Amino acid sequence: MAGQKNSMGSKFEEVREILDSVKQKDRVAVCLDTCHAYAAGYDLHVEKAVEKTLAKFDETIGLEDLRVVHLNDSEGGLGSGLDRHEHIGMGYIGTSGFKAILHNKAIRERPLILETPIDERRGNAGNLETVRRLAK
Repeated sequence: MAGQKNSMGSKFEEVREILDSVKQKDRVAVCLDTCHAYAAGYDLHVEKAVEKTLAKFDETIGLEDLRVVHLNDSEGGLGSGLDRHEHIGMGYIGTSGFKAILHNKAIRERPLILETPIDERRGNAGNLETVRRLAK
C-alpha cells in the first residue's frame, strides 16, 4: 500500500507481520510496487537510496520472499501516501531512480510488470521502451 489511511502493508514491518501470520507460508510471496513504496516513504530516486531501501526490505521481509516487481513512477512525492501511478521517468522517482532500480541485482532477477497509465503522453509500448533503455 502507498500509506493511505485505514490500510495495512505500506511499511515493511507490516508486510512482515502479515507473512508471519500466514499458516501456509509456501503459498504466499511479496510484490514490491515502486510507486507504493515511494509514496509510503521508501526512497527510490537515486542509486544510494535504492540500495538502502532494498537493504531495509531484505532485513525486514527478506529478498527471498520478493517474487515480482510492479514498475511505475509516482505522481506523489516521497511519503505522500498518494497511490497515483505515473509513466516511467515522468514522476518523482524519475529516470535516475529507475536506472538504479533496473540495475539492482535483486530487482533484475525478478519478473517486472509495468503498471503504468495509458494516455496521450505515452502508452505501454513507450513505457516498455523507456524501461529497456534505462536497463541497458
